Amino acid sequence: MYTVKMSSRGQIVIPVEARNNLNIKEGDTLSCYIEEGKIIIKTKSAKSKKGIVDETFGLLSDLDYDIKDYVEQLRKDSGRRLDVQ
Repeated sequence: MYTVKMSSRGQIVIPVEARNNLNIKEGDTLSCYIEEGKIIIKTKSAKSKKGIVDETFGLLSDLDYDIKDYVEQLRKDSGRRLDVQ
């Protein structure tokens, strides 16, 4: 258990040991709610943009077609759909 003080602006500091233990970094979003007279603070499970990019990097590298040809075909197809009659 950690003991913290609240500032005049209603802010608290999460102790560094707790932040390190939970891998909480500056800018992370936390959930806060009241349960049975207690304030509960939880880490959000949503992944950061960097984490998503890191996990998906190279995902399309095994495709059997050239990405430039694919994009060109998409452009051609979208042009056909946009024709006004």
